Amino acid sequence: MSKTLYIIVFNFQALCMVLSFFLSLRLIRNSKIPYYMKGFYWYPIVGILVLVPNFIDLNISRIFHPVSVIIINASILFHFIFLSLFIIKLIKNKSNQNLLNIIFWSILLLLFLSLNKENLTKNNNLGYSVSNFGLIIFCILYYYQLFNSLPNMNLKKEPSFWIVTGIFFTMSVHIPIQAAVGFLRYNISYNNYILLYGIIAFCYSIMHLFLIKAFICATHQRKAI
Repeated sequence: MSKTLYIIVFNFQALCMVLSFFLSLRLIRNSKIPYYMKGFYWYPIVGILVLVPNFIDLNISRIFHPVSVIIINASILFHFIFLSLFIIKLIKNKSNQNLLNIIFWSILLLLFLSLNKENLTKNNNLGYSVSNFGLIIFCILYYYQLFNSLPNMNLKKEPSFWIVTGIFFTMSVHIPIQAAVGFLRYNISYNNYILLYGIIAFCYSIMHLFLIKAFICATHQRKAI
């Protein structure tokens, strides 16, 4: 029953990612979107490339396993680098630039160490925790700037707000589960263990729903910011 529920949640995540991917294509060569959204379509594109072998493994045949696990582990680097640089671009306070660089390179170094420490054919729970913790820090810095400057904008129509909020929500829920999952694997039942991964998949579904909202906002703006 738990495995069936996980498959349902995973496929819902896949559906959200596919919708996010198709909507992101509207950003390509679109001169009317905010400047910071240019090139963001690469995140859903890479997400789809990572999703396909895992979708096949779970729903059809495990022909890509353990290659699919290696792809996921490698994608952690892209996940952190792409999203962190995106948020850094939104933080306009240049006085924080040194702090941002220190955080970015420190987290990146820890990520490389985690990939070397663990077998690439195993789930890199440490790498996920480190990358997502770093993203949470950048999200907090974004919010600090946003609400301190009291911007004259409608946040409901601001793509960057929806993207950062999606990242912040997903990473905040994801970290405690991912950090503990290695320990819990041997201390809870297999069914409960699978349900934890279902929660993680659901969180990523929510993040892509936020991305969908951001893409809709971006393509409905009349002029670039």
